Amino acid sequence: MVKDISVRSNDRFLDSSLFLYNFFLMVYFLWIEAGYILDMPSMLRVMSPLLYLCAPLFYVYVRNSLEKTRDWRRSDWLHFIPVVIHYLDLIPYFLEPSTFKLENAALAVADPLQIDSIASGWIPIRFHYVFRILLQTGYYSYLLYWIYSLKPRFFQDAFKPNSVNWLAVVMVCMGWVVIFQFSFLVVELLSVFRLATSEGFDSLLRKLSLVGLFFLNVYINFKPNHQFNSIKMGKIPAYRQVDSLLVPVDGAVIGEKVDISSNGNQVSPIKKQIINLLENEKVYLEGGLDLAQFSKLLGIQKNQVSHVINGEFGKRFNELLNQYRINHAIHLIQQGYLDNYTLAALAEQSGFNSRITFFNAFKKEMGTSPSEFWKGFQENIH
Repeated sequence: MVKDISVRSNDRFLDSSLFLYNFFLMVYFLWIEAGYILDMPSMLRVMSPLLYLCAPLFYVYVRNSLEKTRDWRRSDWLHFIPVVIHYLDLIPYFLEPSTFKLENAALAVADPLQIDSIASGWIPIRFHYVFRILLQTGYYSYLLYWIYSLKPRFFQDAFKPNSVNWLAVVMVCMGWVVIFQFSFLVVELLSVFRLATSEGFDSLLRKLSLVGLFFLNVYINFKPNHQFNSIKMGKIPAYRQVDSLLVPVDGAVIGEKVDISSNGNQVSPIKKQIINLLENEKVYLEGGLDLAQFSKLLGIQKNQVSHVINGEFGKRFNELLNQYRINHAIHLIQQGYLDNYTLAALAEQSGFNSRITFFNAFKKEMGTSPSEFWKGFQENIH
């Protein structure tokens, strides 16, 4: 059930990205080609800033798909900075009288190519076209690098019979869009410096980029299934559930639960808040989380939180955090995460900032290295 929610949530980011592309096309053909903008000249350029969100929303979609999460992080609001800047940039145009806007709309309807040069703010509108394409190329290039660092054979294994990876299909379709839009930008720049002519060729490149967008739309709306590749499950080593943390116990019965949260006494309100923040909010997956940030999330003074953790859990803050992170890593290993991803990816996915930190914490907690644990787990499966 959680996995289904995650997939649907990720799709909303992709759907939002596609919506902005599609809505822009609809606006262009209805407002400019059909001339409806003449009835609403004040709406010219209203959509333009929102196109800056296409690439970031696609990035969030792929990121959440790779990490198998469904969150919108506080840092993700930084992606809105170009949108805000563009809207602020267009304020002078938005304040122009209706007659001026109607003249611009008439120019756009009479010659759609004029849309690339009219109705600008402080910053020429052509700059925004260039920057959006560069931004889109940058986001996509980073995602390719990230995918390669996590799963070097991602595309090689993605299209094998009966195991088509829907994320790879989406990346290929969007890659098509990015390649031809970037090619369009190169041709335009060459024509500006009189190194080549873009007459007719730029229009072809634009249309070719729309082909990728078309197939992406078709795939998203009509694909029969968009799940991750099935995860291999097998025998799970014996672990006992303790405060939702997997702790190895000799001779333990799989699935047996032991509640030690209260140690026979009433649980303190602060401890309940700490457990809720760790188990329900899963804040331990946020890399670089320290005691000050954790205390701020609780709304409790740092020294008081430290005192409760030391007294109630018998651990220091970092030890408690790492215990939850190691539990998360073990859960992913048992789901077959390392079948497709690297140990470095597992460390990052579990909230560790580096593979070395992950290795040391895992060995301290489990008495064995992550690779040795994975090897033992595989032997138990077969």
